[in-house]
Amino acid sequence: MKTIIFIFILIVFSGTNLPQNFQWFKIGNGIQYTVTENKKGNDILVAIGGWKAKQEWVNKWCSELYKSKLNELGIQHIFSVKGPDEVCNKNKEINIKSLADYIKNIIYATYYIDRVIVVAHSSGSFVANELLNLLYGKSGIAKDSFYVNKVYYFNLDGGIGGNDCGESLENEVLNSIVKIYAVAAYDSLSGMYSSNYETMKELSEKYGDKSELIVVYVTNSGCTDKWCLHDALIISKPHNPEKYDLESDYTLFDEQRRVQTEYLRELIK
Repeated sequence: MKTIIFIFILIVFSGTNLPQNFQWFKIGNGIQYTVTENKKGNDILVAIGGWKAKQEWVNKWCSELYKSKLNELGIQHIFSVKGPDEVCNKNKEINIKSLADYIKNIIYATYYIDRVIVVAHSSGSFVANELLNLLYGKSGIAKDSFYVNKVYYFNLDGGIGGNDCGESLENEVLNSIVKIYAVAAYDSLSGMYSSNYETMKELSEKYGDKSELIVVYVTNSGCTDKWCLHDALIISKPHNPEKYDLESDYTLFDEQRRVQTEYLRELIK
């Protein structure tokens, strides 16, 4: 597997041009992969969309993240994961086992990956929990010392899991990851927080020094509703001030509507 994955990485890299021209390769249902031309590092990003976010929308989000911040952070390997079909991810239609195996094999094959950055929006947090449990949970496939202390998990206004909605993190995961960042948005003009702010507060207090709250201040969001602010963690000024517009918020970026990256500042302190 080590040799195979090296060959695959070389093939993808040789065909990759500019960030906006990423070539995506399907590695399992709901998961695509690309390699960048980054020369600053060899790290991994896993970006997971929210409920009903389509694959091509998440791909576009990943491309914007790379152009804005990921190149600076040294990201070379990007996994784009569509959002779950059901809000609590009960269908589990995304092939997370393939993703977990692929991440493990890249780390083994390349040796010098320092960070695996997992960014999950909304219900995508339940998919992220499933992934981390497969890697580092009680029956995890990547629990030896070679794989631990690499994961930084950003939960963007998502959920915790349990109580019949979504998979929660197994306690064993906390022994193997670096940090869980619970991320919410706040608009000081309206005095309003994003829809899952209270859940993010709860998550930040749940795991001691392993979890931390990040509040992203989005004063010029234009939002008049907390669900609009929910998407302000994807785009600086969501398209629908009264709710959200998933397709537009994941794909239509410009000078007035930039991809949201403020929470990633935690990685360059």
